Amino acid sequence: MIIEEKNGLKLLKFENLAGCAGLKVAVSTRAGGVSPVRDTGGFAPKTDGIKPSAETPDLHLQQEPGAFSNGVSPAPCAGLNLGFGADDTPENALSNLKLLCAAVDAPFERTVRMRQAHTANVKVIGPDFNFAAPAASAGENLDALITDLKNVPLLALSADCALTVFYDPARSVLAVSHSGWRGALLNIYAQVIAALKLRYGTKPGEIIVGVSPMISAENYPVKEDFIGKLRAFYPEEVSRKCLRLKNGRHHFNLKELLKYQLAALGVKNYEFIHMCTYADKDLFYSRRRDGENAGRFGLIAWLV
Repeated sequence: MIIEEKNGLKLLKFENLAGCAGLKVAVSTRAGGVSPVRDTGGFAPKTDGIKPSAETPDLHLQQEPGAFSNGVSPAPCAGLNLGFGADDTPENALSNLKLLCAAVDAPFERTVRMRQAHTANVKVIGPDFNFAAPAASAGENLDALITDLKNVPLLALSADCALTVFYDPARSVLAVSHSGWRGALLNIYAQVIAALKLRYGTKPGEIIVGVSPMISAENYPVKEDFIGKLRAFYPEEVSRKCLRLKNGRHHFNLKELLKYQLAALGVKNYEFIHMCTYADKDLFYSRRRDGENAGRFGLIAWLV
């Protein structure tokens, strides 16, 4: 993982995609600004395994206690909230998206978002897409977008779920997806790769994948009905790897299931950012921690 700070925003990038001349991608955080909005109680986010860049030797450097990014959203969305459905105004979310686009040199007017609904539905953004409104929505009940158009940023949002970028450099095509436990059980990765294969001739072994921070198994207790669903969808050996017992409760390892799916689909080049959205509360929004009105961080990616 690479850490960058631009225009006062702290951004995360993938090492395995850093050398791809045809793609730009970044994961936003809520941290990096100077506006104190709450007392963190001395909380120090975990940084195990993080490789700071030369520009930002410490991810939390120059961050005052309770300070969030230069975003305009109030608590509980304080910071760079990009979620239109969170407890925030659409105007604030658009302003924050403008800040993000400016920081990463992405064309805000051609950014495409989606109304995520924990499905395995995929939509292709082609030349007939209506870019009349800035940050136009591709529609409802979508959790993955695909395009081969240059300078069309695709945006996916999260508050504990995994955000994933898929890049096929041989065919210059891009996809982004959002997957929580529902999307993972439905295997949205398989749907994305099937669409890439059918429409563009993509070979899974040639895809480069990056996966954002998500909630860790340590902070993801689940109920018995979920365990039943997991075992109905996947073999017992997979279910065992994705579950752990802690204080008498089962906890779900979303990352482990996604790794299994990528390997089963034939994807060899992938990178996970090993940070927990629940634990790293000065960096990420978390629905499990903050409730249903939590803000959203994002993954934005586009072809150049």
